[in-house]
Amino acid sequence: MVAQEDRLAQLFKARQLDPLMRFAFRCAHRLLRLWWAIRRPRAEGAAVAVWQDGRLLVVETSYRPGLWDLPGGGRGAGEDARMAARRELFEETGLAPAPEELEDGGCLAFRFEGRRIAMQLLIWRPRGAIVPQIDRREIVRAEFRRPEELARSALTPGLALYLARLTGYGCSKARGVAGAESGGKTPPQTSPT
Repeated sequence: MVAQEDRLAQLFKARQLDPLMRFAFRCAHRLLRLWWAIRRPRAEGAAVAVWQDGRLLVVETSYRPGLWDLPGGGRGAGEDARMAARRELFEETGLAPAPEELEDGGCLAFRFEGRRIAMQLLIWRPRGAIVPQIDRREIVRAEFRRPEELARSALTPGLALYLARLTGYGCSKARGVAGAESGGKTPPQTSPT
């Protein structure tokens, strides 16, 4: 009983830091966006499209409120795209697929927040039910959504391009990418599972 009370007290103390950490992420992101606007750098990234029962796992970060994205991020120097995608998926959602469970989803190229990004996409279709665990600091929401639900939401360019490739339609709510406009078309009511 005492050990459980100690763990709850530690958890409470850690949760008290969450708002401060979210604020720090937002401040750091604003500074990075300013730097990217000046430098216009190229970036290599990796992301994982996780499908479960016809729904795609999407995340919302504390520094891009209201904007859905795929779990993913930048690749370290010399880091393989598959390893970067697995690392990012684990850091953001606590999910850890085996390397052989990830399918190659190709590369998506787009501009976002002043950067030219080449994102290697991997696809994971877990055999059983999975539940993402978020830190509530960098990642504030993780949900499974149907593609047609996402078509009516604000999306990052990488996610918008992935959905456009799946459905053959653009996404009208993509931010920061030319050519992602759908002209008001709604994607078909299907998903790739």
